[in-house]
Amino acid sequence: MPRSERNQLNLGVRVIWAGALCACCLAILVGRLWYLQIVKGSFFRDRSENNRLRTIFITAPRGVIHDRNGEPLVSNRPSFNVELVVEDTPDLKKTVADVAELAGENPDELYERVSKQTKRRRFEPKIVLRDVSRDVVGAISAQRHRLPGVVVGVAPARQYPFGDLAAHLVGYIREISSDQLKSVTYSGYRSGDMVGQSGIESSLERYLRGERGVQAVIVNALGSKIGEAYTQPEIPGSNVFLTIDKRLQKVADDALVGKKGAVVVMDVKNGDILALSSAPRFEPALFTGEISKDEWSDLTDPKSYKLSNRALQGAFPPGSVFKIFVAAAALSEGVTDTHEKTFCPGFLQFGKRSFRCHKHSGHGRTDLFEAIVQSCDVFFYTIGQRLGVDRIHYYARDLFGFGEPVGLAGMEESVGLVPSTKWKESYFRNPQDKKWYPGETLPVAIGQGAVSTTPMQVARALAAVVNGGKLIKPRVVKRVVAEDGRVLEDRSQAPEIARVIDIDPAILQELKRSMLGVVEDKRGTGHAAALPEVSKIRVGGKTGTAQVSSRESGVDVEDHAWFAGFGPAEDPSLVVVALVENGGHGGAAAAPIARQIFMQYFNVQEPQKPQKTDPKKRSRVEVNRVDH
Repeated sequence: MPRSERNQLNLGVRVIWAGALCACCLAILVGRLWYLQIVKGSFFRDRSENNRLRTIFITAPRGVIHDRNGEPLVSNRPSFNVELVVEDTPDLKKTVADVAELAGENPDELYERVSKQTKRRRFEPKIVLRDVSRDVVGAISAQRHRLPGVVVGVAPARQYPFGDLAAHLVGYIREISSDQLKSVTYSGYRSGDMVGQSGIESSLERYLRGERGVQAVIVNALGSKIGEAYTQPEIPGSNVFLTIDKRLQKVADDALVGKKGAVVVMDVKNGDILALSSAPRFEPALFTGEISKDEWSDLTDPKSYKLSNRALQGAFPPGSVFKIFVAAAALSEGVTDTHEKTFCPGFLQFGKRSFRCHKHSGHGRTDLFEAIVQSCDVFFYTIGQRLGVDRIHYYARDLFGFGEPVGLAGMEESVGLVPSTKWKESYFRNPQDKKWYPGETLPVAIGQGAVSTTPMQVARALAAVVNGGKLIKPRVVKRVVAEDGRVLEDRSQAPEIARVIDIDPAILQELKRSMLGVVEDKRGTGHAAALPEVSKIRVGGKTGTAQVSSRESGVDVEDHAWFAGFGPAEDPSLVVVALVENGGHGGAAAAPIARQIFMQYFNVQEPQKPQKTDPKKRSRVEVNRVDH
């Protein structure tokens, strides 16, 4: 074969191989492009947009909480949060440490806080510090050049114009916990959101929270904002109007300063709660920022239980206040009447045990009226023994609502206990402990022993006595109004009656007469609740002094002091229940608190005491006149 032909043939083979190679490369390129644009196109498109667009969530202002007259009890104010975009931070630990140094915080605690915020989108800021001072804002803003990814955001925070007024009722908000984020109840919430943790803030969270807004901003390679893509405005939370009267609430709160206890003020005709106070109180504003360890220790100290709402969650022996309802049972069951007299020598001997009366010298011969007025224990030991624990249980629980929840706005509460033979059988494991002994009924008849109740239950039950037998469901919310004025809920219509108590109206009238005697009779234990005579307003009530077992507390402590009262006598409209934990005698510690509430409610002024003239400052004329 000629040389020229061999060269021509070799050239053709090379062209074929080169073409095949180019085809393979093109196929690989096309395949790669197809994979990147078609298969992974949405992924890279999202990455590209996220590098260019930043989604900023705008916190919606929570709804305002008002009292019954429209005065804001909880509102909003602007606050500053220090936030961090992790993707823009080359060295996360160093940046967090620099922020901690400028803010005077512990860097390890801040880093732990940032690390826990896992439920977030790319480039979504994490909250490092919440509600910081303007000094911290200034320090961080001045050092932005060495704090990559750190931004200062503005968000609404809760404001409490009256400090700790009604703190346990309105409750507080705090950053959502990891457990709450896992709950279906908090579906749609994100790490860093503030949610109601107690009181009205928690029970009406669905109305108060509002809806967050969304803002998409355009940023450059350094993460700085250079434009805005779109904005979806936030929707503020709905406003809540309570039944609380701020003036009465303040009187109740002030009366409990320095004490442990509770006050409940209730409208007996519609169930409106006009004041609900618990002490010691806490500052809800503490929870809008970062709480120190010392502050948290103080809030959770078991000696004070500051976060516990004693009006709803505290279960206490009611003491002699319970006698009103035992008397209702005794009269209804016919085991006594208004004329029977029982001799009280200061004790009742029952078997081998002597049950003492609070007056060791005794009350002598007393009828029902005198027994309530003077709070004679022996009289009630006697009728309690005749009734038996099961009939006491029936009247107290099934009629007057002790031992069952009152259902106040969905807030947490204790149900207390009214014992019965069935309760004891189911409660104790040892067969010998299951039997109810007759001697155990006697303490129950005077509100001691296994009986426990909440101040709210006492208020509801007493309201049923003075309003003619209607056990009304208490309410603390009047209405919920959206930001645009739409009424979402209106609870101020006709009261919700749980049941009408089947008791002779004459018996209820006799109980009211006896409670008036407690305050007005010179022998009455509740005279300290009486209003000035010039007001011509008569009030009644019942004192209670509940013994506290030293075995439970470990040390000897004062008794719990109770007073449950109503007014005015002719047409009762108000019930006041005051409890002073370890306050001593009800007539001395609790009745004066109820008097302050009555004075405010009826707009009664304290009469001015006449000024005494100092004999040494009498005029010479007066002296001469006396001398001669």
